[in-house]
Amino acid sequence: MINLKKGFFTCVVIYNVAAFSQTGNLTSSPYSLFGVGRQNELGSGKTNALGRGGFALGSESEINSLNPASFGSIPKNSFFFDLGMKNENSYYIGSNDEQSNNTSNFSNISMALAFDKKSAIGVSLFPYTNVGYNISAVTGTVEGSSDFYRSNIVGSGGLNSFHINYGRKLNDRLNVGVRGIYYFGKINEVETVNIQENKLLIDESHYYKGIQFSLGGQYKLRDNLGIGVAVNLPASLSGSKEQAVSSVIDGVESEIEAAENIKIRSYQLPTEIGIGTKYTYKAFTFNADYKLSLWSGTNEEENAIDELTNQHFVGGGVEYLEGGRSYFSKMRFRMGGNYDTGHMLIDGSKIRSASVTAGIGLPLSLRYNSFINISYSYGQRGQLSDMLIRENYHLVSINLSLEEIWLVKRLIE
Repeated sequence: MINLKKGFFTCVVIYNVAAFSQTGNLTSSPYSLFGVGRQNELGSGKTNALGRGGFALGSESEINSLNPASFGSIPKNSFFFDLGMKNENSYYIGSNDEQSNNTSNFSNISMALAFDKKSAIGVSLFPYTNVGYNISAVTGTVEGSSDFYRSNIVGSGGLNSFHINYGRKLNDRLNVGVRGIYYFGKINEVETVNIQENKLLIDESHYYKGIQFSLGGQYKLRDNLGIGVAVNLPASLSGSKEQAVSSVIDGVESEIEAAENIKIRSYQLPTEIGIGTKYTYKAFTFNADYKLSLWSGTNEEENAIDELTNQHFVGGGVEYLEGGRSYFSKMRFRMGGNYDTGHMLIDGSKIRSASVTAGIGLPLSLRYNSFINISYSYGQRGQLSDMLIRENYHLVSINLSLEEIWLVKRLIE
């Protein structure tokens, strides 16, 4: 069987950006070829516009999915709902060509309910990784013969993460929280190899699932100053695959091989430690975050071209909220930025990224904490070199964030 993904072939793919084209999947990034795909960068609600940080921010008016301890600050009897959508326009620059692509998808669905003044529970569903690439026009010689082949590989799918959060306020200054995350999903890759007038079809589907636990805490140093910390414990995602190989000779398709439930190497998730701070001055709230992901302690990727390295993320932002009863005074204005070293080394180079963010929260009610949160990011991934490409992207997310008050008797006047 011809294996087109391993070894030198991967090098050919990265050398030539023209090989990538839009597939209509969740992402169009060529870097989603590696591992289990490109990691999702968006959270829920307002944090998308605050440099994608907020370990110290509470959930008094909206869900903060970055730290389970924030759920302890949800007001009594409040029910929060957050639904997000995103649209990303990417522009790729390589040594041989330039391309642009556009993708859209949902970014999250989250719900949270406070039991009393001190505790709340929440559930969320996020895409954890996205896969979407189309590699075409790759040619070579069939081993042991003089025949040439022309190949095309299409990858799609990704992993999802389902979160269950519990946060509790221990006293007026300290919140703690725990989180359980269930990962699940499918990554599909279809290789089509054309040899003269004949075809070889290789269809592989990889399935992963596993559980990870997280801990969080938030502490108020002063009325206007607080800190937060969140830790994701290491986890292992078990894997299996299905594989079907068939040929098309003289227009007739024949099955060569089919197999199910083939055990494959587990995918290791790293220990992650995030710490952040927030500071309030008049109508402004500032946040700053740092997160370390210890990828170098996990197993390396299957592709020979890349390896894993520790990942450092720095982000921060500022929100302006005048406060008051008028519509304008309840509007929230946000901006921020971040820098991410990435967790992959390709030919000795890290796949770094950086972005600037901005956003606005438009009130849907003057009585409750219900908003339409709109955020915009402009960023860059990778770098232009003989081996790598650079991605410039525009990312817009829209979150519908709603609050309802439950278990409260209405007064009849």
